[in-house]
Amino acid sequence: MNKLRTIGATLSSPAALLLFATALAAGVAGLAYLYLQQREDSMKREIAASARGRETPRVAVVVPKTDVGPDTVLNTTVFVSRKVDADLVYPDTLLARDFASMEGLRLARPVLGGRPVRMSDLQQPEVDDVAAIVPAGMRAVTIAIDNLNSIAQTLRPLHRVDLFLLSNAPAAPGAGSERPREQASLFMQNMLVLATGREFRDAQARGAGSAGMARPGAVDGARDKGFDSITLLVKPQEAARLLIGQKMGAYRVALRGARDGDLLAMKPLLSSDLAPDGRTHDAGIEFIAGGRGPGGQVVSRLPLPELAPAPAATSTPPASN
Repeated sequence: MNKLRTIGATLSSPAALLLFATALAAGVAGLAYLYLQQREDSMKREIAASARGRETPRVAVVVPKTDVGPDTVLNTTVFVSRKVDADLVYPDTLLARDFASMEGLRLARPVLGGRPVRMSDLQQPEVDDVAAIVPAGMRAVTIAIDNLNSIAQTLRPLHRVDLFLLSNAPAAPGAGSERPREQASLFMQNMLVLATGREFRDAQARGAGSAGMARPGAVDGARDKGFDSITLLVKPQEAARLLIGQKMGAYRVALRGARDGDLLAMKPLLSSDLAPDGRTHDAGIEFIAGGRGPGGQVVSRLPLPELAPAPAATSTPPASN
C-alpha cells in the first residue's frame, strides 16, 4: 500500500508531469516529422513524373564550329552535330540525319558559329549532266529571249509559261498584193521551264529539300547573273512545233501563276482587230480634237497623199557634130 502511495505521489509531482508531457510532445513531433517527410518525397516523385511527361524532345541539327562565310562547303571538318529543343527548330533546319545527303553543298550566306544551318542558307546543287534530268520521252529545246521575254530576268527554272507567236496572218482570198496583217496567237500553253540560261533544275525533284535552297551561284552579296535563253521541257511533237514557229515569227513569253494549270481556248488576234473600221493605222494620220462641247472628242483622219509615179526616162540621141 505504501508503495502505491509512493508511486502515485511521484507521478503527481510536477517534475514527473513535465517529463511525461515532454516525452508525449517529442513523440507527436516525431510522428509529424515522419509524415511530412513522406509527403515531401511523394510530392517530389509527382513533380518529377510530371516534368518527364512535359519534357521537350531534342533533335540533332547541323551547326558550324565557328562563323563561316558564303561558299563554305558542307563537310565534317567545319560542321558538327548539336542537340537543341525541337520547338526551337525551324521547319527547314538541316538535321544531322540528313547531313550525308547534303554534304558537299555550299553556303549561300554567312552562318554564325553554333547556329543551326537552314535549307535557305544553302545553294541548290548545280546540274552537271543535263541529259540526266530530261525524263524519258521528253525533249529539251532552247529558245532565245530578251529582257522583255524573261519577265525582267525574274523567270526561273520550274516556272510555267505560255508562248505567244507573233507572225503574219494568212492572206485573205482575193487580197491580192495587200500588205500582210500581223497576228498574235496562243501557240503553246503551260510549258515547263527547265533552265534559264545555264541554270538547270531537275523537274523530277520538285518535292525534294532543294526547293527552299538559294539558286545556284546566288551567293550573298554576289551580282545576279543574266540570261538570254530559256530551255523548255517538251514532247517531240511540241519540239517540232517550236522549231517551225521560230521560222514563222517571234515568241513572246507570258508567265503563269504557280497554281494556274487551266488551258485556254483563244483565237488569234489580228492587227486589224485593234484598228478602227478594220483598217490599219497606216491608212492615214489620225487627229483627236477635244473640247467640242458635250459630244466629247472628235476623231478625224487625214489620208496620206499618194506619190505620183515618176515619169519614164527618155533617151535622146547624142548631138552629132
